[in-house]
Amino acid sequence: MIGNPIHIEPATTLTAEIRTPATPRQPLGGIHPLALIIGGFAFLIAILAVLAGLIQKWLWMRQIAYADIFWTVLSMRWGLFGVAFVVTFAYVLIHLQITVRNGAALLAGKVEREADAGFSVQLPAPLLKLAMMAVSAGGALILSLIFYGQWDTYLRFRYGGSFGLADPLYGIDTGFYVFRLPFYELLQSSLNVSALITLMGVLALYASFGLLRRSRSEPMAGPCAKAISHLSVCLLVLVASWGWGFCLDHYELLFSTQGVVYGAGYTAAHVTRVAFYLMAAAAVGLCALLALNVFRPRLKLAAIGCGIYAGLYVIAVLIAPALFQRFVVQPNELALETPYLENNIALTRKAYQLDKIQETSYPALADLTAEVIARNQDTIQNIRLWDYRPLLQMYQQAQEIRLYYQFHQVDVDRYHLPDGYHQVMLSARELSPELPVQAQTWVNEKLQFTHGYGAVMSFVSKTVSGGFPQYVLENIPPESDYGLTVTQPSIYYGESMPGYRIVATGVKEFDYPKGNQNVYTSYAGSGGIPLDSLWKRLLFAWTQADVNILFTSYLRPQSRIQIWRNVQERVAQIAPFLTLDQDPYAVVSAGKLYWIQDAYTTSDHFPYSSPHAAALGQSVNYIRNSVKVIVDMYDGSVRFFVMDPSDPVLAVYRSAFPGVFSDLNQLSPDLKLHLRYPEDLFSIQADLYRTFHMTVSQVFYNKEDLWVLPNETYGGATAPMKPYYILMKLPGSDQVEYLLMTPFTPQKRNNMISWMAARCDFPDYGKMLFYELPKDKLIYGPMQIEAMIDQNTAIAAQLTLWDQKGSRVIRGNLIAVPIENSFLYVVPLYLTAEGMDFPQLKRVIVISGDKVAMEATLDEAIQAVFGTPQSQTPAQAAQLQPALSQARAQFEQAQKAMQQGNWGNFGAAMDGLKRLLNGPAPTVQQ
Repeated sequence: MIGNPIHIEPATTLTAEIRTPATPRQPLGGIHPLALIIGGFAFLIAILAVLAGLIQKWLWMRQIAYADIFWTVLSMRWGLFGVAFVVTFAYVLIHLQITVRNGAALLAGKVEREADAGFSVQLPAPLLKLAMMAVSAGGALILSLIFYGQWDTYLRFRYGGSFGLADPLYGIDTGFYVFRLPFYELLQSSLNVSALITLMGVLALYASFGLLRRSRSEPMAGPCAKAISHLSVCLLVLVASWGWGFCLDHYELLFSTQGVVYGAGYTAAHVTRVAFYLMAAAAVGLCALLALNVFRPRLKLAAIGCGIYAGLYVIAVLIAPALFQRFVVQPNELALETPYLENNIALTRKAYQLDKIQETSYPALADLTAEVIARNQDTIQNIRLWDYRPLLQMYQQAQEIRLYYQFHQVDVDRYHLPDGYHQVMLSARELSPELPVQAQTWVNEKLQFTHGYGAVMSFVSKTVSGGFPQYVLENIPPESDYGLTVTQPSIYYGESMPGYRIVATGVKEFDYPKGNQNVYTSYAGSGGIPLDSLWKRLLFAWTQADVNILFTSYLRPQSRIQIWRNVQERVAQIAPFLTLDQDPYAVVSAGKLYWIQDAYTTSDHFPYSSPHAAALGQSVNYIRNSVKVIVDMYDGSVRFFVMDPSDPVLAVYRSAFPGVFSDLNQLSPDLKLHLRYPEDLFSIQADLYRTFHMTVSQVFYNKEDLWVLPNETYGGATAPMKPYYILMKLPGSDQVEYLLMTPFTPQKRNNMISWMAARCDFPDYGKMLFYELPKDKLIYGPMQIEAMIDQNTAIAAQLTLWDQKGSRVIRGNLIAVPIENSFLYVVPLYLTAEGMDFPQLKRVIVISGDKVAMEATLDEAIQAVFGTPQSQTPAQAAQLQPALSQARAQFEQAQKAMQQGNWGNFGAAMDGLKRLLNGPAPTVQQ
């Protein structure tokens, strides 16, 4: 029993409903003023943080000329947030007020009848109001934050159009599923959550007021009847939402995973679909019953109606389809599911553009001869011998020059050089994310070391003496013997450049080393936000959590702060509605350095299309490489070019953000030459084509011709073979072109069954080709080729010898090269000293048919296979060790001088290493 129970009298206003005994005046709800002050201060800090972030983003977007995107996205975010908050807040608060009013009247009657009330409300009226407001605001905040994050769903709903393709079950345009249905489901699920939370809250309050303790002898009248009527209204809204949900579920059947079909199968189309109609109709009937219960409140009647509805759901939605699938469909699965399998196959191929792959046969003859090789020297001389992993180590050791530079990764591309069309590998020399420990001062990290410098480029197959890459572009400043010039080598925006930098300050920026001296510069580009006022310095001191920005004396009116310098982060901040490829790549064009970033438009609501758990960080069932993004490494400018103007998803963003996307013909001709088919998209398509090349439903059902992507050996470990770029002539063509390709092998077998390629050169860019090999003869696959190498006794003996003399052998990527109507297989071997990441390309293995040869160069290995064999014994191979030891000694001297900061000795050691590498190759006695 609680002392001093309050007296409750019926009243028309909330403040008069619950009266408390006269007590000394206390702070509101017993809350201490200090707590209010602390809470208010925390709220103010949160508001300031949000505002500061928005202002920073606006300044940045305005500086790069994309302020329209900022305002459009911001207005949609906050518009959705505001509408959702107001509607939810009002809905919850109104029902809580009605509940308290009915509960107060109910308790008033109880107090009059019972001398000792079992319940009494101790909350003062102001605190009760505050509690209801807080509960309403909390629920509204949760839902409004969900809507805030779903702005892209609304954007697609608002601007989405037609695909011109109807679904096979309902005949509705695919645009409804991609653009409309997700937003309807967002509304319905939000209504579900709001109605359910409100019902539970109202029910809990009525229970606390004693409604559920009413005896059967008490009449259903007065406050109790009002409470039942109110609960009926709340439940009616929830049931109506369920009914709407079942209507939407009809369309969601096209993404069903029940049975062997992705999408609506026989059970979904004939049983589950009917069950959903039945549940929607039952929801209408239950709503009518609840509406009647509002005016003639009967708790038992409402409970019976809800019970029947729940039972119907269990029987119609859960049990009946499962039983039908098990006892009707499964015994006759192929016959019944055939039309739906055909839908799944056709629409999956459409969603991933597999239907546009040109299929043909490839004889894979064992007829490679010296004459065929001679006719295809352009292909032979562009076979990629350098794997990106050892080459990255080589770049890091030989071309980083100073500790504050870094090569993040190696890209593959092709260039038209004076002596022909060449495939090359290149890497940008970026600023290291961390300076050496002794140089880690704020001035150095933020003002002086601001950018990387230049790039390194080498041929994919050519080497200089000692097995080192032959450079097309090298050194600092950049040098080239092949006509490449870099007039603006400074790299302020890269793949691995976190944090911010301030440029054009009173501190000269380190540009590049020149002998024992350094060359300094001051940024003269347009990249970055001008720090030309005190309020901007305050703003960025706050957003970057660095008070030095405010107090440093090195800033000038022309100083600029560069943020979001990582190329992918930069593009994502501008266009969060695009999905980005994982590998932006560097390009040298017209004397400048650029990043090319592939961007995709995606959806997970393409009907009947099987989803792919892509390497893009999300599951999709529709994808297009609709946009190419060009980022200038010096000024950070970002431009978007349309690759697929027919894409309906891209049309949404072109309508919402006019002027953002440029036509491809506005891209410079030289940059256009460097566009390539993206590897991530090709990998997704190849993975799906393993299964969806089977277009006959019976073959697809039985998985009779299932393929897999082959494995290969690298560094002694087996790993899935990745697609690779190659410069070659297609069968029947005399023109060398750039392709992205991958072979296939049958499931649980290692022979090659087919290969697929995507063309990268215009005017045929994007066309996909598929070549099927004869099934009546054996064509070696990658792992069979690897086994032939392992079983070759001469090769095994030489590899064993090298591994025993303080060196380590690395077997590189296997490359299967289609040449006319046959395959040539090439595997590079690298040799590196133990404890050093300084690999050299020492041998090349060539396989054609049953012939295997390992020689010092690709030309020699080809000659050994197709001309005069040149084999080496283990003793002859040992003659290579002195050259390796000399190179190791020179490198160790250079590394020691670099660690000591003795750049004179470092330069001398590197010159000695360069003379050694450019000298005559070691003579091996036959």
